[in-house]
Amino acid sequence: MGIERSVKKNSEEILNEALDKLVLLSPNKKTYDQLTSLMFQLYCGNDYGLGNFSLSFLDKIEKRWQQGRKAAAAVKGIKLVVKNA
Repeated sequence: MGIERSVKKNSEEILNEALDKLVLLSPNKKTYDQLTSLMFQLYCGNDYGLGNFSLSFLDKIEKRWQQGRKAAAAVKGIKLVVKNA
């Protein structure tokens, strides 16, 4: 039982750290609520029509990261080139 509590505590700490970071990244409460609502829906199994959810979702996350970084670089007048491994 000690191991289960340790794992649960670590998972709770991880969640708390992620939520703390989300607070820092969110420009306002509305955005924070939208993101936490999405997290809860994902937790409850909503696959948003992606079919093979885990792979499609991970691909979508990576593509959005790359697009967002390119857009942020463009605002600064930099062209970002991403190499696929």
